[in-house]
Amino acid sequence: MRAAARALAFDVPVLQEGDVNARVWIRVREVEQSLSLVEQMLARLPEGPISVDIAAPEEPREGMALVEGFRGDILAWLRIGEDGLIERCHLRDPSWFQWPLLEAAIEGNIIADFPLCNKSFNCSYSGHDL
Repeated sequence: MRAAARALAFDVPVLQEGDVNARVWIRVREVEQSLSLVEQMLARLPEGPISVDIAAPEEPREGMALVEGFRGDILAWLRIGEDGLIERCHLRDPSWFQWPLLEAAIEGNIIADFPLCNKSFNCSYSGHDL
């Protein structure tokens, strides 16, 4: 996998500014780079089916995934029961960890600064906009 990843071309977006506007433009450039990487990977896929049917589990199963989102780590945990249906599911948005940081950032500021600080962190209000 490492050799395949090294064959992909991408730029790491960097700006000298650190304000909210610069952070927005960094995100825009990161999305552009992500789309370029997806296009490159799709172009390199070998011929063949893109999905296959799998047998239903004969016993309960669990799985967990941790991926990097633009806010930070996104966690997904899932338990499938004997009947093949989802028994439990837990999703954790990175905002879960960032709300306390926002609270610390606004402490001692005037109320008028709150919207700027709030949007700078860009936390998810629902915690599930994965």
